[in-house]
Amino acid sequence: MSGSANISPVFGLMGNVGKEAALDAIAGTMHFLERRDIPFLIENDVLTALERSSSDGTALWRGAERPEIAAEADFVITFGGDGTMLAVIQHTLLHDTPVLGVNLGKLGFLADVGVDEVYWAIEEILERKHTIEKRMTISGRFDDAPEEHYALNDIVLAKSGAAKVISIDAFVGEEFLASFLADGLIVSTPTGSTAYSLATGGPVVVPESNVIIISPISAHTLTARPVIVSGDSRIAVCARAEEGAVMVMADGRVIAQDRPAIDAEIRRGVHAVPLVKNLGPKYFETLRRKLSWAQDGRSSAETPRTAGT
Repeated sequence: MSGSANISPVFGLMGNVGKEAALDAIAGTMHFLERRDIPFLIENDVLTALERSSSDGTALWRGAERPEIAAEADFVITFGGDGTMLAVIQHTLLHDTPVLGVNLGKLGFLADVGVDEVYWAIEEILERKHTIEKRMTISGRFDDAPEEHYALNDIVLAKSGAAKVISIDAFVGEEFLASFLADGLIVSTPTGSTAYSLATGGPVVVPESNVIIISPISAHTLTARPVIVSGDSRIAVCARAEEGAVMVMADGRVIAQDRPAIDAEIRRGVHAVPLVKNLGPKYFETLRRKLSWAQDGRSSAETPRTAGT
């Protein structure tokens, strides 16, 4: 990466080519960066969707594939939503490249800057008025395969195919945690606590916490509850299907499927994900808006008292 005190940082632009709004926002950002003589890289699939090519550009920019952009850019800006951002992070986390997520109208926990704030956000980065939040990841190995799979949100073992339920044995370190029948199990980071884990009744955990959340999915017992363990824990999960099959996903990406059984070992990842923050809504503001907290409709004119008043 090329940033220094006297040289403009190189931006990388990536987005969801299936969304017209994302393409429009990227095209506008390209024009803004060109006018400001700010160098940038843009993914080739976006250029194709915009009916442009690298030869259309000047020495300021060129097209590239996602892995190359993640390796060479000083900052990556994603256009789409949390799903787009999670897909891009699979490339950027290997290079510690900071990521700024731009949402397309639907507030996200990760992509929290609006389309109308992109140019302002770039100016804030250029003036070094932003901050970087390092978010922990988890990594998983499955069925003794050497390959490691990283997730910023969660790793999920779940039933697939004709399976009605799967049998799950879970261990934390050397200690047995529980056995139960369920639709699956979610192992999530604090960042992922507001994703799938939340939908299954898991707790909201602030992103800077050093913990891992283990949440059963529709367990066939009322006593199965989410558990929060140390972020330094090693979690082993054995999932079996007597009928049907088992699958595993990392941040929504299918890692394995149609298996009669999957053994997983999950722990804190060696990579942390740097997110560009202090540009969009604060975490608790986003939380209130997404979950409609403290909206009882009694009086919109009332202002909550601040701490200490």
